[in-house]
Amino acid sequence: MFALGICSCFCALALASWAVARSRRLPLPPGPPRKFWFGNEEILPWVHPWKEFVIWSKTFGPLIYLYAFGRDILIVNEASAATDLLETKSTLYARRPTRSMVALTGRKDNIAFMDHNERQKKARTLLQGAFNPRAQKSWGPVLEEETTNLMLQMAQSPELFKQHIRRYLGSFITRFTYGTKVDDVALKLGDEISVHTQQALRPGRWLADTIPLVLYLPDWFPGMAFKGWARDARTKFIEYTARPFQEARSSVLNGTETRGMVPDALSDIITGASKYKEEELVSAASSIYTAAIETTYAVFMDFLILMMAHQDVQQRAYREITSVTESTRQPLLSDMTALPYIDAVIREVHRFNPVTPMIPRSPVQTDSYKGYRIPQDTWVMFNIWAMTHDANIYPDPHKFLPERHLPLGHESSAKDPRDFTFGFGKRICPGLSLANAQIFLFVVQFLATFEIRPPLGDDGNEEEVVMEYTSSFVSLPLPFKCRLIPRSGNAILY
Repeated sequence: MFALGICSCFCALALASWAVARSRRLPLPPGPPRKFWFGNEEILPWVHPWKEFVIWSKTFGPLIYLYAFGRDILIVNEASAATDLLETKSTLYARRPTRSMVALTGRKDNIAFMDHNERQKKARTLLQGAFNPRAQKSWGPVLEEETTNLMLQMAQSPELFKQHIRRYLGSFITRFTYGTKVDDVALKLGDEISVHTQQALRPGRWLADTIPLVLYLPDWFPGMAFKGWARDARTKFIEYTARPFQEARSSVLNGTETRGMVPDALSDIITGASKYKEEELVSAASSIYTAAIETTYAVFMDFLILMMAHQDVQQRAYREITSVTESTRQPLLSDMTALPYIDAVIREVHRFNPVTPMIPRSPVQTDSYKGYRIPQDTWVMFNIWAMTHDANIYPDPHKFLPERHLPLGHESSAKDPRDFTFGFGKRICPGLSLANAQIFLFVVQFLATFEIRPPLGDDGNEEEVVMEYTSSFVSLPLPFKCRLIPRSGNAILY
């Protein structure tokens, strides 16, 4: 039996070695020709690259191989390929690409950027437990209260709608995470952190991401100014995340804590009643702001500009809301299943301009797919925008059509674009349940409270709505103005 076991192990190892050797003999996926020293750096698109890669796929197919900034890059434009790699091979592709600037700015223990290790898995589990629908009885009333307060604030000063929305997002996340109220200092610091994160993630901007060896050069060496910027970003990130965590810890020890994800979990950890460690809770808590604020804010801005541009959609959505509430109350989370057209509008907002148009992964070992080789540590960029604009999945993809998500007779509705926009496999967004609830409540209460109209021009007529989007890691509409007209008879304004 022992000899048989040794033989079996030898055969398994031999088979694995053969598979790896075979994959290394396979060709790389097709792509544009590259220069000897600089690869494809000169032709990389920087303005809406996700759209440009769709054009390239007509020449090279759905998988496009590039070499730039010292690394292998694979663009995946096809939904089926994303499912094959991120779902079927979820463990192999569970790692994010390594970014030196992310680590320098203090985000290395943020679950969005950590390797798929034990600390990351436990931090994700903590978040999933706090966010899931079963926990809604604790965070649902807080979310409804904060959202209704937002509507009142915007009615008082509608021209400041963007500032009100950012404060609302920061206020709810702070109450959810720590059980405390947010102050203006923390809000300003949180906004700075969001900007730093976006800048640290910009591809091709940082020498440290291209040539990590420069990290060992002294600060006074030419070209090392990024180190000072990163130190300042890291200091502010630590200040923003460490202070409220330590305050929560002190409140638990003093017996004065309020309800929130961190104090609730800390109580169990400190008393030894939890299977988690404090460092895992730190990773979970420090990840919430950067993961929740910017992406949710981008969805809200998408919604507002799309409603301005599609008044017919806005009117139909409002009619559905009043059919349920009869304008006697604000819609609540409990109304979600009774408002299918609202759900269709939200799905189409996600589809029309996915706020994270491309998501990166990196295989932990060399892989093969459809006869091609994918080298270990390749930056595999999954083009979410291409998938939500695939005419085979969504006919007329460049039109904003919520109706595509409603059942027609016996036919099923279109694929839910949130299956793409919230990620795949082992890195799927752990807070999607709460995100869906917050987006629903914001959309439904906004439509119930205000009519969203374009601003007036100098001639007194409404200006044309121009929908243009940023090319950043989190994509959102370029700055715009709108008019928020309170609806007569609204339950909270009159």
